[in-house]
Amino acid sequence: MTQKGFEDYLYALFGQKTGTAKSYITAIHIIDEMFEYNDVFALKGKSVTSIEDTELLTRIADFVSDQQSLFKKGEFSIFRNVNTRQNSYPGKGFCSAAIKQLLQYHKYDIEEKKASEIVSSHTKGSAISNQLITLFDIDKKGLDKEVPAKVRLGQSYFRKMVLANYANKCCVSGLNIPQLLRASHIVSWAENVKHRMDPENGLCLSATYDAAFDKHLISFDDDYRMIVSKEIKDYYTNEVVNEYFGKYEGKSIILPERFMPNKKLLEKHRNLMVE
Repeated sequence: MTQKGFEDYLYALFGQKTGTAKSYITAIHIIDEMFEYNDVFALKGKSVTSIEDTELLTRIADFVSDQQSLFKKGEFSIFRNVNTRQNSYPGKGFCSAAIKQLLQYHKYDIEEKKASEIVSSHTKGSAISNQLITLFDIDKKGLDKEVPAKVRLGQSYFRKMVLANYANKCCVSGLNIPQLLRASHIVSWAENVKHRMDPENGLCLSATYDAAFDKHLISFDDDYRMIVSKEIKDYYTNEVVNEYFGKYEGKSIILPERFMPNKKLLEKHRNLMVE
């Protein structure tokens, strides 16, 4: 486990735009600072995010919860060393909540390693999808608050898997800036449960092509060549549109390392193209 891995997990779970992930990250920094002053568990300056031992992490979580309760009551607590500007974090329960999220990340980290083993040991995308759906438990419906969280984490792993399959490059343009890349489902997440975690149901596309693909303004034929809708072609007089779409029309995508796009799923996508 790593601090960056935990932060990525939080942003996948809560999104980039909410303050929840940032609050939990700050709370973990406070906990780390607390243990620098009082090294109760002999961490020797290591962050709690680096702990691999589940039992130790559970004991730390219980300790943090107890110390936070004392702090909130105004009693003696090792949170007393926290910067006064950050008193609200243990005071409002963020520290205990953050360490619980760290425990959940620990579980997810184990699941992700199992997922990588599944991906590396199978050649068929459908078999991978079946096992990953079970592993991440993301085929359930209902109002349970855990369901959306599991879906977001499943989608996060799908993105990692698809981007790795395309060597972290847009399969149309070759753009390799991770923040601008998307794992585009050929058949949408909602439409087909069976293929939700299928690497053959994914294309690595930069944001512009992802948006066009999602709206069925572009698609790909059986030879993986780009097809452009008339709706986009009507704008070919615009130099930028020509550069983005005209330039690649009829050209084959940069093929993935292992899992080729499923041709039957691509056919379904083409059938929904805007005329």
